[in-house]
Amino acid sequence: MDWEAHIERWSRTAVRLLDIRQYRVENGTLPDRYLAHTSFFVVTTQGEAKVSLSGKDYQTRSLHILHGGKGAELGFMPLGNDFACYLILYNAECALPEDRESFRMSYEFIPYAVLPLKEQCQAMDRLWQQSTPLDKLQAQSAFLPFVHEVMRQIRTSATESGKHNLVTEAIHYIHENYRKPITAEELAGIYGCSASYLSRLFKSHLGLGPIEYLIHVRVHKSKQFLLRSEARVQEIASSVGYSDVYYFSRLFKKHTGCSPLQFREDNRQTVQHNPSRPLKSSIVSQKHVLHNDNDNYYHLIREGDTSMFRFSRPAFGAMMLLCTTLLLNACQSNGNTGTPASQPASVEAATDSTAGETRIYEHLKGQTEIPVKPRRVVSLFHLGELIALGVKPVGSTTFILKNPLLSDTSDIADVGVPPNAEKIMSLEPDLIVTTAPFAEAFEGGYEALSKIAPTIVVEQYNDPIKDVEMFGDILGKQEEARKWNETFATKIAEYKEKISPFIGADETFSILNVRPGAYYIYGDTNMGGNILYKYLGLKPTDKVETDVIKGETWEISAEVIPDFIGDRLFLAVNEGAEKELKEAEKLIQNSPAGKTGRIYNIDFNQFLPSDPISVEQQLDIIVSLMVDSNK
Repeated sequence: MDWEAHIERWSRTAVRLLDIRQYRVENGTLPDRYLAHTSFFVVTTQGEAKVSLSGKDYQTRSLHILHGGKGAELGFMPLGNDFACYLILYNAECALPEDRESFRMSYEFIPYAVLPLKEQCQAMDRLWQQSTPLDKLQAQSAFLPFVHEVMRQIRTSATESGKHNLVTEAIHYIHENYRKPITAEELAGIYGCSASYLSRLFKSHLGLGPIEYLIHVRVHKSKQFLLRSEARVQEIASSVGYSDVYYFSRLFKKHTGCSPLQFREDNRQTVQHNPSRPLKSSIVSQKHVLHNDNDNYYHLIREGDTSMFRFSRPAFGAMMLLCTTLLLNACQSNGNTGTPASQPASVEAATDSTAGETRIYEHLKGQTEIPVKPRRVVSLFHLGELIALGVKPVGSTTFILKNPLLSDTSDIADVGVPPNAEKIMSLEPDLIVTTAPFAEAFEGGYEALSKIAPTIVVEQYNDPIKDVEMFGDILGKQEEARKWNETFATKIAEYKEKISPFIGADETFSILNVRPGAYYIYGDTNMGGNILYKYLGLKPTDKVETDVIKGETWEISAEVIPDFIGDRLFLAVNEGAEKELKEAEKLIQNSPAGKTGRIYNIDFNQFLPSDPISVEQQLDIIVSLMVDSNK
């Protein structure tokens, strides 16, 4: 099926929710047969059944979606007494015969992100069953977001070969639901993983945890509302998920350095040029929710707030770009007619014969025409890779710029997290390079980024050899990439020879990270694991090999620490984990590494990145620690 064409028909067709019914075996509401008089979705939310749709049988279990059209006959054969589903009936007003046929087609879909769809079905059903026209109107407004989520997941599955980036999906969920109470555990539960595993992925992809990112999104949204409306601070706080205006104000000041009112006052001149300034109407007061004073877990109830600020991401992203253009014009009219003062110089002088030439580059989002020799690159994640090839980007994101192993980043502009459209546009990039999570984090997503400059979405390999080769191709620096990889391979060979007299053939290595309230074992991706196990070819313990490298274990309990510790231990202790370290030391001292004293202390912040420049320095540190301990 041509999903792009089908989605395009949804975008141009007037649709209306006609009815939503919940069927359950246990209360006898499930019909044996049903003849559809309009288009419909069947959403299995519980149990398992064999569903016949126009003569074709489907095996359904939670969560499973079927679509059919007028004249289709449904048959239900429950495989147990707990089967439940929603039947969502809708009408599509189509002018063209091919459009009408598209809405009558039968197809099935198994979602990879279940909870958002289940929540939308529950909300539609609850609202539809109310008697007031206002509730039914809201149910109507909830139908299209349901369809959008279905089509989004179908499109992602079709275009990305079924590979779903959990961080990208979680970012999408946060952007769509930041007004609601969200905890790390609930977010992880949507995608069937533990909160610690999701936190690990977030930190690897964005440099901060999921709840930290949620707070950044809320602060970012509140700054937009302060500049683009005259709404009261209480109303803005409620619209971004905080019912307590005092808590919101403290949080806002913590992240921006000033109060919400001071932020608005300091930017008053900017607001005057904002085309959305007419949004002056007051917002209906929101009901209060309880919270505690912990940034991560302050929500105790599940009801979110509805606000007048519910713009869709693409629409709001387009508005941002329009606002940005006007703001930049205003800045230029104030006498800044040249390159912005905060803007670093061009990467290279455009003097060679390739200046202005372009080529087609294939990436995760398709094909994009990019410069053969890009001069002004904004890289949202891969910073060390560019610097390793002698290219200094004009902009990058906050947490990537904080890498302590990267030097001379002072003149690289910080575009923020989430990435800020105005800042990126002011840098006048000719190429934007991003990972899928950072593309999703941008207001309006990849499409909005692409309107600023040619944008490509690349893999996050966390492998300097692959990354350098990839960016050598992107930047037209193939020769520099080849030389870097050859030099790195030579260095690895020299270091292997250097440590070989001190390492026994059967010696095993482990990496333990002690944090406040938690213990983590690392595999072969970062924190020195890629260096130990991949490059130097040293052996992990059997438990690290099976449970961490080949499994999904990351966070462990204190009592099992000895099971993972080998003959040598690399230990990273985070600030504030003194209590946990004392407990761990009692267990480590009886391990092979503890008995021989072969414990090497490493800096967590230095060993978290996995870009080429960081890995080279980490390699030097690791080899030096092992050699010096044997002198």
